[in-house]
Amino acid sequence: MYKTSFRILIPLLLLLTGIVEQNGFAETASTVSEQNSNAEEILKNADDVRAPWPDFTMAATLSYENRSEQKRDVFRVFIKNRTKTLVSYIEPVKQRGNMLLMLNDNLWYYVNKTQRPMRITPIQKLSGAASYGDITKLSWSRDYLAAIESEQSVTVKQQSYETWLLKLTARSKSATYHKIDLYVEKGTCYPRKAIVFLQSGKKMKTMYFTGYTKNAGKIMNTKIEFIDHLASDKVTTLAFSKVVVKKSPDGFFLQSSLPSLYSEVVY
Repeated sequence: MYKTSFRILIPLLLLLTGIVEQNGFAETASTVSEQNSNAEEILKNADDVRAPWPDFTMAATLSYENRSEQKRDVFRVFIKNRTKTLVSYIEPVKQRGNMLLMLNDNLWYYVNKTQRPMRITPIQKLSGAASYGDITKLSWSRDYLAAIESEQSVTVKQQSYETWLLKLTARSKSATYHKIDLYVEKGTCYPRKAIVFLQSGKKMKTMYFTGYTKNAGKIMNTKIEFIDHLASDKVTTLAFSKVVVKKSPDGFFLQSSLPSLYSEVVY
């Protein structure tokens, strides 16, 4: 009698254990999926603060130190459908008319009065601690996978913020950086701080998002401070101004048009 009951009990226990294990796995998978979904949503909201409109233009000013001298570069930036960017050099004068053209995953550099642009990568240095991708790519969600790492308090300019720490990993070869630790403020989804890493894992620079301005009814991040950890922690500031919400002509975003755009985009 006892032997028969025991033989019946063992399969029942195994079956129940399997159900519990399966349910546990399902709950874990569901939790991970939900966290990833939340991370992607937070990242898209942060993108909306960096580039609130699909089509707009603005001025960009880079301030940095070079050989103990304070330098300043000025650009005009034209953005179309959030996937295309044209940057024209205004200052210094010797570079006026040079241009950057980003089309989806491709980035070109055009030197004024030449025939053909050259292909470059977003991580290459623009000026100071800023890379080409810092001015041509204002969206993270297209280039990175996001995961919520933790909740942390960060301090920027002596102001404390409660944030989500997102771990961003490049999903495309054209991403400016390999990995980013991004701190996004809870509630507002304002990006507050980002730590950028090289593919080797070495810390490259830290970015502080220190300025926000209301333009055309929307809040936009208009100032970023870069700390270059590969150059004695020198500081570079990137500021955006003169924001105008409008569509730029399709011809601005053609490689073949670059030699003829000077009078339209350099002013």
